[in-house]
Amino acid sequence: MSETLSSFIHAVQGFSEAIGKERNLKLHFAIGSFVLLISYVLELTANELLWLIFAVFSVIGMELLNTLVESIMDLYETKPHPAVKFVKDVAAGIVLWYSLFAVVVGVIVLGRAMFGWSQSVGKLIALIFVLLFPTVSLIWRVVSSWRKRR
Repeated sequence: MSETLSSFIHAVQGFSEAIGKERNLKLHFAIGSFVLLISYVLELTANELLWLIFAVFSVIGMELLNTLVESIMDLYETKPHPAVKFVKDVAAGIVLWYSLFAVVVGVIVLGRAMFGWSQSVGKLIALIFVLLFPTVSLIWRVVSSWRKRR
């Protein structure tokens, strides 16, 4: 067997194992598949279709990366450890952030095609995510820290 074919087989095996083990990965595939199926019946420009595909593939790619990071950290430390928790939480946060990006792309592209929404709706949602998400996260952190001290 050629080295290239062997590498491809290992990649497919890793991909298959990740899908089999990770519930969120299955969920992202289901949502992504649904969005891309909808795109077949809508009149989308080539750019709109590319943005939808990019958003779907990005979220799935980040979920795979998150799975990898969590698996590596589990090998590194089997007992609860603050540094391991931090790394895993940041990896999960990356998936969340890309998911928010995908929502914005979906609102802009699908909102126009299905409901005639202007781009302003997507811009507003993007602005809300960029402004509010970090603010809410910081407030959450302060409240959590305050509760631990009590």
